Amino acid sequence: MRATELLGNINDPAVVIALERRLGGPFDVDPVDLSWHEAHLRTQRKRSRGGRELEIDLGPRGDDTPLADGDVIAVESVSAAGGRPVAIAVRLKSVDALIIDIDPAEPAALARVAWEVGNMHVPLFRGRGPLQLVAPVSPPLQRLLEPLSGVSLRGAEVALDPGDRLSGNGISLVARLAPDLKITVRRREPAC
Repeated sequence: MRATELLGNINDPAVVIALERRLGGPFDVDPVDLSWHEAHLRTQRKRSRGGRELEIDLGPRGDDTPLADGDVIAVESVSAAGGRPVAIAVRLKSVDALIIDIDPAEPAALARVAWEVGNMHVPLFRGRGPLQLVAPVSPPLQRLLEPLSGVSLRGAEVALDPGDRLSGNGISLVARLAPDLKITVRRREPAC
């Protein structure tokens, strides 16, 4: 099966209604598992949990947005067994991650964590709280961050959403620690 377009997100009730209209009624969902770094790939071959061979070719997308958990990438009007129609939806795999909580009373800890993570070239993601960061488990990074004042660490299994990845390459990131403190990363002008 060839998947060439994004049909919406299964977590959006309006998308479910539109898919039901398109497919003629209720449908089953067949997840295709992707890791956080595969969500950025535009072309790949995968197998869904239901055993469907998929050739994903989303082509270049102007906004370069990664696939998100629940994105519908293909539909099958009638399943091979003659049952209900099927929507193929992305499911992001969970990974062992390091949850990094930063004490708001020590704003310099955020800068130190950012420096250590960047120095180790470990991907970093926004956490659930305002001063929470998430990184895939990295024992060397964990050893560097454990002794830092104002930083607490714990392990967890989470699905890393590529849309929450923090990067200094071409995006503006504003971290608000207090109303009067703002850290901004600005785009660099290309050298001629």
